[in-house]
Amino acid sequence: MGTDIHCFVEQKMYRYAGLDDTGIWISIDKWTKSSWAILYSERNEEAPWVVEREDMIFKDRNYNLFAILANIRNSDQMPFISEPRGLPDDVSPEIRLQMKYGDYHSTTWFTAKELLEYNWDQVFEFEDETMDGKVFIDTVNYMECSRAFLDVVKRLVARENPSNMRLIITFDS
Repeated sequence: MGTDIHCFVEQKMYRYAGLDDTGIWISIDKWTKSSWAILYSERNEEAPWVVEREDMIFKDRNYNLFAILANIRNSDQMPFISEPRGLPDDVSPEIRLQMKYGDYHSTTWFTAKELLEYNWDQVFEFEDETMDGKVFIDTVNYMECSRAFLDVVKRLVARENPSNMRLIITFDS
């Protein structure tokens, strides 16, 4: 059994463009009505609306990326962006509800701006060992292992202000 990533996306929306700086975070994920929640509503075990795993913007299993994003499965002690931050206080209600009913851990979040400004040009070297006990130096190229993830973030932002796009990231085991 492994660890998987779950990425939710929010966009900060403003009632009056340019006139109102408060804005609210709105989920822009593809939400699906949960048949389980409808059929077994008395059990109160699942959110009525869910983002199915296949509809998430990023779902690749990449342990080096997990380590970089949130110190998850970081057995080699790679430098990482931050420890998991939990859910933001102002997270959209749909995501909050799915998180309540999901079996997730180590939840964190980043604005697209934070992710795009991070130093992805790092190379991390660490000592590893072959099956027969020979020690060697291995490397993790941050840009190489995060390319697919960063491509998703860049497509997400497109012409939007990266400060107004936020990824809620959580993991399961």
